[in-house]
Amino acid sequence: MNWEQIKDFILDHKQYFLVGLVVIGIVLWTHQGSSQNDTATEFTEEQHSAQKETPAKETANEVSSKQDPEPAKAKSVTCDISGAVKHQGVYTLKSSARLQELIEAAGGTTNNAELKQVNRALILQDQDKVHIPYRGEKIKANEIVTSVSGSSAATPADGTSSTTSAADATDHAKVNLNTADAQGLQKLNGIGEKKAEQIIAYRQKNGSFKKIEDLKQVSGIGDKTFAALKDQLAV
Repeated sequence: MNWEQIKDFILDHKQYFLVGLVVIGIVLWTHQGSSQNDTATEFTEEQHSAQKETPAKETANEVSSKQDPEPAKAKSVTCDISGAVKHQGVYTLKSSARLQELIEAAGGTTNNAELKQVNRALILQDQDKVHIPYRGEKIKANEIVTSVSGSSAATPADGTSSTTSAADATDHAKVNLNTADAQGLQKLNGIGEKKAEQIIAYRQKNGSFKKIEDLKQVSGIGDKTFAALKDQLAV
């Protein structure tokens, strides 16, 4: 079949070719519309999913922002130190300061200080009460540093129990001539501020009292004064 025969065949059957082209066009147009709908559906589903996730993230952020902040740590500690230091008193140091820093703030120890049982590396707590013992002073290691709650901040060096016996309880009710500060000494009958300072000065110069009768060696305290307060004394 040559070209002339093909041309005549097409012209004779052109109505069939036109119908075929129309059908093919309809099929292509329908397929293209279906693809666009699928794409639009996928986009809508993704958008809807993103909208559902956004509130969840926002809620998590809101919960995180509403959490209470951690309490701020104290930036300083204030402690009271007495005993064998050059300047007894109350000092404020930076947080987590050690006992050695408090001793240095108080001018250092005196020549008659007994440091064998003192843990100078101890980290201080706010309102700790510290007593540096004098040489020969009878004091337990767990009595050197006392917290505001009254509990000991150090462990006894000899490993003894901190449980207080009835006899110890009686002694604690008395004023210890070797450990009491000026205010504590003024609790004694007939001892004012001046005599309390004299007792402390004697203690710093001569060391701790060996027995309560040694109090009579302090200027201004005679037999009559001693007799009036001996039942309140301990060493």
